Amino acid sequence: MPFFVISCTDKEGTLEKRLAVRPRHIERLNKLDAEGRVIVAGAMPKNPENPQDGFYGSTMILDFESREALDAWLKEEPFVLEGIYEHVDVKPFNKAFPKG
Repeated sequence: MPFFVISCTDKEGTLEKRLAVRPRHIERLNKLDAEGRVIVAGAMPKNPENPQDGFYGSTMILDFESREALDAWLKEEPFVLEGIYEHVDVKPFNKAFPKG
């Protein structure tokens, strides 16, 4: 299956909503992870030592059978549905390392 890099940029002023919606977001990623489809995923904090300073957004590298399947999954992403992400950029990705 192809890999995709998803770079998401948070809207300003959405920290409280982000934190409230995060359990739904994590639940969906946990399901993909259990299927072995999460290569890496995480938030990009403005200050790694204090999450209350907010986030730039998130980056994920996910394994989907097609771009269309990924787009369908993204349409149901809670951070998209709740307006936390201002912009979502998707690019194909060829994984070279780590091997295996």
